[in-house]
Amino acid sequence: MQVLEYLDGAGRSPFRLWFDRLDAVAAAKITIAVARIGQANLSNAKGVGAGVLECRVDSGPGYRIYFGRDGEALVILLGGGTKQRQQADTQLRKPAGPTTKDERRRRDMALTRDFKDTVKARAERDPKFRAALLTEAVEQMLSGDVDTGKAVLRDYINATVGFERLARETGTPAKSLMRMFGPKGNPRADNLFAVISRLQKVSGLRLGVAVAR
Repeated sequence: MQVLEYLDGAGRSPFRLWFDRLDAVAAAKITIAVARIGQANLSNAKGVGAGVLECRVDSGPGYRIYFGRDGEALVILLGGGTKQRQQADTQLRKPAGPTTKDERRRRDMALTRDFKDTVKARAERDPKFRAALLTEAVEQMLSGDVDTGKAVLRDYINATVGFERLARETGTPAKSLMRMFGPKGNPRADNLFAVISRLQKVSGLRLGVAVAR
């Protein structure tokens, strides 16, 4: 599902303001959590009233993401580290409005923004976030959550090297790479590791595997 951010009357995203204040590692973990929400994986979500859902993030100081559903899209309202503002949070929902398809489209264009834009903007300006995002994506794959890992890697590629350059670096056509990391993609291990190897070289990052008890 498409994940959008709610915009207030001044065109600001409360979620983005919070997201941009997080340190790089925390922001990468929140990106992983949002990717799971986009796949309708709501195992950590519960209703808090007024059509708002609260998703608890397994890492960080009690991070929470508040969101609702609007047709075929999920709209993130805001994020936080405690439950202190939960009552106020549930009031930040999109107002009831027009119901025709054209009217909803105009309303959504004015009141929402794609979360991918927030990830891209931070990745472009924050090297530490880029490194953390690549690390988190690969860790998701190694832990067995391939769909989340693919989704975040796709966003990472779009925000950094781009599929055209990655195609030149790997010798794999850009369209094939896009399909590989698409929702229905099923990359072979050799293709996947070739891509990860190139991404490490381009980013100047070296990933390693450690044994943890």
